[in-house]
Amino acid sequence: MKQPIRIVGQGMAGSMLAWHCERAGIEFELIDRGHATAASRVGVGLVSPLTGKRLAPTWRFSEWRDEVLTMYRELESELGLSLVREMRIRRFYRDAKQRELFESRIEKPEIAAWVDGLDDDGLWLKGALQVETGTLIAGLRKRWRQQGCLVEGVVPTDVEGAAIWCVGAERVPIRGIPWGPSRGELITGRLEGLEEDVVLNDGQWLLPQEDGRVRVGSTFDRDDLVSKCTDAGQSQLIAAAERLAGRPIQGATGDSGLRVTVPDGRPVVGWVDAARTQGVFAGFAAKGALWAPALARQWVVDGLDGAKLDPEVRLGRFFN
Repeated sequence: MKQPIRIVGQGMAGSMLAWHCERAGIEFELIDRGHATAASRVGVGLVSPLTGKRLAPTWRFSEWRDEVLTMYRELESELGLSLVREMRIRRFYRDAKQRELFESRIEKPEIAAWVDGLDDDGLWLKGALQVETGTLIAGLRKRWRQQGCLVEGVVPTDVEGAAIWCVGAERVPIRGIPWGPSRGELITGRLEGLEEDVVLNDGQWLLPQEDGRVRVGSTFDRDDLVSKCTDAGQSQLIAAAERLAGRPIQGATGDSGLRVTVPDGRPVVGWVDAARTQGVFAGFAAKGALWAPALARQWVVDGLDGAKLDPEVRLGRFFN
């Protein structure tokens, strides 16, 4: 394309798309106002192979996990930052009914591949990844600011030339996509003596970090999209930390962020029009650390034509 691609939004989606464009020699310009409300700013970038009350396999985890891990190792080398950890997950049973359900499902091949043992209290899962999304975004932002391809300020609703909308916390200005916004809270505090490569999870999670710090999450609210941290949400997370660790968290502070999804839970990717003037790369929600780099590579591999995109994420599914 003769003019630079305008990538609107530099959260996780915009960062990964711009990075792959850079590698492919596709000229781009980033337009971004910062991350005051975005989930990318506060998210922990934790991706598990199995999620939810039924240990549902994460979409495309098996196919993309190793590819994405390699990308993050390359970014670590480029930026001189520590960005990704391989994690185990200690998934506790909430009650006898959940134990029975889990044990009835672990023989399924797509589930058994990620189970690394079980006992009276729960399961051990292997293969999870945790990506420092905030650190990654900041590192790339610094580089692109220095290169002069980052425009910082209010994101316009109309952008000249070809534009790809990568905004998560704000509404993409394209009609026909059934976005569902939500808000999540988490807390950060101190809990000494935990294994740094083990996530504790019983429906809510506790993620150890270095120096005895932990992050605990998360809440989910589709109704209150304005408030930041709430007393109810913070109390819920403080209780979860104590329940999972067996002792109180110290010095807890909270944060919150917004994200958007669509009803089928898949990302939304592709051009709106045949002339390729308006595109969307959004809807990654909590799985952005896995899906954004893999799908950005897919889109860029044929020069942003889009023929190589996974059929399940294509934007056209909302317009047929």
